[in-house]
This record gives sequence, C-alpha cells and structure tokens, in this order.
Amino acid sequence: MTDAADWDQDESAEDERDLAPREDDEAATTTVDWTVETVVSQMRKGRIDLTPNFQRRDAWTRIAKSRYIESLVQRYPVPQIVLAEDPKRPGRYLVIDGKQRLLAIRQFCADSNDPRDTDWLEEKIKLTGLTEAIKLNGKTYETMEEEYPSETMRFENATIRAVLLRKWHSQDFLYTVFYRLNSGSLKLSAQELRQALYPGAFMEYIDSYSGTSPALRWLLNKPKPDRRMVDAELLLRFLSFHMGIEQYDGNLKNFLDHTAEKLSTRWDAGAEFEVQAATEAMERAIFAAREIFSDKVCRKFSAGKFERSVNRALFDVQIHYLTDSPLRDWQVANPAKTVALFQELCRTDPEFIDAVSSTTKTPYAVYTRFNAWGTKLAQASGIPHKFPPAVPETLG
Repeated sequence: MTDAADWDQDESAEDERDLAPREDDEAATTTVDWTVETVVSQMRKGRIDLTPNFQRRDAWTRIAKSRYIESLVQRYPVPQIVLAEDPKRPGRYLVIDGKQRLLAIRQFCADSNDPRDTDWLEEKIKLTGLTEAIKLNGKTYETMEEEYPSETMRFENATIRAVLLRKWHSQDFLYTVFYRLNSGSLKLSAQELRQALYPGAFMEYIDSYSGTSPALRWLLNKPKPDRRMVDAELLLRFLSFHMGIEQYDGNLKNFLDHTAEKLSTRWDAGAEFEVQAATEAMERAIFAAREIFSDKVCRKFSAGKFERSVNRALFDVQIHYLTDSPLRDWQVANPAKTVALFQELCRTDPEFIDAVSSTTKTPYAVYTRFNAWGTKLAQASGIPHKFPPAVPETLG
C-alpha cells in the first residue's frame, strides 16, 4: 500500500521549489479573535469557503474532531486558523490553514432546522473519545445544549484566533504560506489549495470523479477518496499531459494551475466533453496496466524487485502509452514481454531512472522518460510511439 511518507518522498510531486514569489509579495495581515458562534455564522453564510464536498476528503477521525470540540468547551488553547480574502469576492475567504478544525465545528453544529446545513447533516458529529469532559461523550450539539447549557455557552463563546490575509499579489504567495505552515508536520497536498483557488465545475469534477474512480482507487489501494487528494492530483496531472492545454516548461505547479484555470474557463464551451473522454481513456489505461503489471503498476524496478510505492513520474509514462490503442493492444497481448522490457529499461538506462527518481520535473527529464519507454515499446512492437501533446517531441 502507498502511504503518506512514500508520497512525500516522491521527487516528482509539487513542492516549494516550483514557486516564484515576487520580491514585493506580501499581504495586509489582520488578526481577529472570533467566537465559535461567529465562525459558525461565517461558514453558514458562505464567507469561509468550506464546501460540503470537502467532507469526502475528511482527514480527521471522529475522535480527533470530538477532542477538538472538547478543547473548545474546556477553553484549552487551540491553533489559529489562516484565511486569505478572495480578491474577486471581498469579504469571502479561502482556508489556508485550519480546514480540518473548521470542518469539525461545521459538522458538530449542523442544524436540522437550518436549510443551509442540509448538506452537513449526514456527517453530523456525536462526541466520542473525550477524556476531560467525559459526561459529554455520546452528545450531539443539540443534546449538549439541552442537558449542559453551561458547557454549551463555553463552547459557543470560545475564542478562535484568525489571521486574515488581504491584498496578496500572487497565488505563489499563498502556496508559500501554505507550505511553510505545513513544514515539520504532515505535508498536505497542494491540490487542496488548488481546489479553492480555481472554484467551479471543472474542479468539482476533478474532486468528485477522482474520489469515486474505480481505477484510481485500485491504483492507490484506497477504499475511499484519498484524504490528501493524491487521486485528484493524479487525475489533473494526467489531463494536463494528455490534453496538452499548454506545453510543459519545467514548473509543475504552474503547469497544473494553468490547466485547471483554462479548463475551468472553457468548461461550458466544450471542455466538459473533452475532459470526460480523456478521463475514460485514463480508466481504460489503468485497468490495462493492471492486466499487464498486476500490482506492480507505476512502480520502479530496482535491485531485482519492484518498489512498494506508486511513482508519479512512472504514472505519467506508463498510463500515457496505454491510452494509445495500438500500443495498448500490443502490451495487453504481450504482458510478460512488456514487463521484461520495463525491467530491462530500469536496469540499463540510468538517465531513465534519474528522470523518474531524482531529477524528475525539468523539461529534459519529462522528455527523457516519455521517450525512453515509448522508444522501448516501439522497437519491440513495431508500432510508432507518440508523445503527449504537452511534451515537446524534441528539445532542440
């Protein structure tokens, strides 16, 4: 199974090295102390962007959520949240840090009598695993309000400090803040922030489809949507190379951002159908890969065995050459030969290994890995290989 540590160590993932903040990049920063009651009101009014879809990417257990609620009841210090004002919608905020905490509050306070809370009722929290306010175990917000009014008042009046970022100049600034806030702890996927920066039907499709895709669930060995949105990132990554909205120039973050932005803009002008067709091609390719490689799909071969973790850079190339019908048919008809060719490539081509292991994001590395595997398949099958539209067929 692929775990968080494996993904964090994958050099072909996004990280802070992709960012290019301006020298004058800063924001007007305000610190406010909101009560829980105020935070709930802001979320209900849609001023804090915490959509119901995010529940599918819920990273906290019910015990973790309950203990956060307990901390607020007990007036324990809790971490601040960081919000960035949406420049297109003043007074509305994107969540940069603290989404899980806000989600816990939103689920606990969901009110069956408030139509704005309808989408949150299914995941409504009943407190569990409390160690201090033990009498509240098993209580919902309503039963706590009825049976323990003093604890309810302490909860509603508990203070949450919010840092508000206004007048920020670039999205790279927000990504920098995001990465720095998460350094030293479990690094979250930049895809989560991208979902907020490019709202709309396309990113909703990415979130919804990736979370239910049978192929991605099998590949990542996940029975549910990935908590860190690796499935959503892989789908966007595939679409970016496969559809070739623009040519890859070495900056992975910008490459994915620009694809998200342009497909969001073009969604109602035909992009929806192009994306659906491409996604179906990816599904077929992943299941074809399963026929050929079994559970070794998108894994590096080194020291005589396949590695445990899925490699994003290998995902790019193996899945691409399985979206090409003639090459897919040949590989499916010759699984043992295909696996042997891949093992030979890993053993004998150090440039290919470097392009999927350490230096993965330069244009040369991307060209190298697509060219190496494509050439290997073409030589064995006699079928010409084609680069994805986003990859230049020559580097000069």
